[in-house]
Formats: sequence, structure tokens, C-alpha cells
Amino acid sequence: MREERRQHRMIRAVSALLCLAMAAAASGARAQTVDDGSGAALGPADTRAVLDLIGRHLNSPDTKVTVLRRSGGSIICGSVNVKNRDGLYTGERGFVVDLPRSFFGRVPDGPELMTFRPGEAYQAMERIRQLYFARCLD
Repeated sequence: MREERRQHRMIRAVSALLCLAMAAAASGARAQTVDDGSGAALGPADTRAVLDLIGRHLNSPDTKVTVLRRSGGSIICGSVNVKNRDGLYTGERGFVVDLPRSFFGRVPDGPELMTFRPGEAYQAMERIRQLYFARCLD
């Protein structure tokens, strides 16, 4: 009987630890970070707004944001690196944000542009690319 109680307590303790571990993992599941400290130039409110937009638009558990900078007025430029399904980072890609419009656009890469035929999706990607090239490249 004592051995049975001890095993029961052990099972409850292990279950509690597993629950804590799962909760900790879930709370960090959407951890966007500014890796190079460039968010300081934007201020905490604008940096948080940019990170929130990135979190809403990119389906990646751990995004790394770098080189945040203003490009006149409400436009913010930067680079983002996301993880794929295998948990590997895919490489930095530029992005542009217009805070008042809550607009986020990540610059499409070549294969993305080639997979869409001319139409609405292609035009949206092309607008992002042109906006980034016009406002974010020095």
C-alpha cells in the first residue's frame, strides 16, 4: 500500500513537471526578438508594434529581427530571419512596415515571384518589393 502511494505521488509530480514544461514552451512559442539592439532607435512602443505585426504575419516560432530603422515618417525597414518546419533558420530577408496602416510586407525571394502568375498575389508581392527597394535600400 505504501509503495502504491509513493508511485502515485511520483506520477503526479512527473505530470506536474510536464505541464510546467509545456506551459513554458507554449509561452515562448512566439518569441520575436531584436537581435542587434536596433529597436532602441525606434523606441519601445514602435518596436513592440513592429514585432507584433511580424508575429501576426509570419508563421514561425522564433523570428530574429535585425537592422530596424526608420525611412521617413511611418515607414520602418528591417531584416527578419524565420525558422522553417524543420526548425532551421531560412536566412535574413528584408521587410517593410507602415505602422499607421498596420502593414507588414516581407520582400519576396526569386522563387516566390516565379511561382505566381501575374495577378493579385503577384502584384502584392511586387508592391512590397518596390516599396522596400525605394524606401529601405541606401
